[in-house]
Amino acid sequence: MKETYKSRLLLVTLIIILLLYLINAQFIITCIINYSKLFLTKLFPVSFVFFIISNLLIDYGLIEFLSTYLRINISRFYIFFISMISGFPSGAKYIVDLYNKGLIDIETANKSIMFSHFPNPLFVLGSVNMILHDYLLSLKLLFSILISNFIIYLVTKNKTGAATFTYSAPESFSYCLIKAINDSSQVMFLIYGISLFFYLISAIITKYVKSSPLIYILVSGMFDLTQGVFSTIVVSNNTIRALCILIFISFGSLTIHMQVNGIINNTGIKYRNFLRGRLLGLFLSICIFLILVLL
Repeated sequence: MKETYKSRLLLVTLIIILLLYLINAQFIITCIINYSKLFLTKLFPVSFVFFIISNLLIDYGLIEFLSTYLRINISRFYIFFISMISGFPSGAKYIVDLYNKGLIDIETANKSIMFSHFPNPLFVLGSVNMILHDYLLSLKLLFSILISNFIIYLVTKNKTGAATFTYSAPESFSYCLIKAINDSSQVMFLIYGISLFFYLISAIITKYVKSSPLIYILVSGMFDLTQGVFSTIVVSNNTIRALCILIFISFGSLTIHMQVNGIINNTGIKYRNFLRGRLLGLFLSICIFLILVLL
């Protein structure tokens, strides 16, 4: 029954977009072009390169080498670190890569999906700081998210002992590179398609439905994180503006949740664990942010 309602809602949404395209094609085309430019100039260059490099590092045995050298399994720390510097939804991609490679088990994958949700630091210290006009406040926002995820990282530590790895020689570099490009391209196309879909919904609602500034901010942030962040410009109080941005980033929009769900689909990794992580991360990040602001 639940799936039936989801299917009907999706069908109605698609019909509405189709009708609006027939009525006002220029508006829909402009939205697609605007978002495509944003995706190609901001998200694609960073994420695509990170995906390829991460794939190559995994294929060439970085995890096995460091785990053997340090005598501890660094898989979870690798996920935490690489997700932290590359931004969402890359964490889900790295977890799936390590799981498919046999470097983590399904239990570790399901726990790791809880703490791998990070904004790109350049986005927070760049774009978000342009909205807040307060570098220290932007740092506090970023640290709140980092610390909350680190707490989740610590409390979800496996009780079992560290795994041991047997290093196996990788395929040729050309094969690994082609495979990395292919895998990364598929994920980037998935991210682009889902992001564009929810961006269109958000743009249609904000254009045709008259609402208060608060509803406008909530709708924007619910469907598209980037648009939600920039919509907070209508908030006069800088601390409240930062808190709204923190909520959007820490929990993630429907776009991010759908992207993660699409990446982990048919892998055995449960979306509900990502949702639990976001709810816990949201609570922790708000508490940490308020403490940092009051200090």
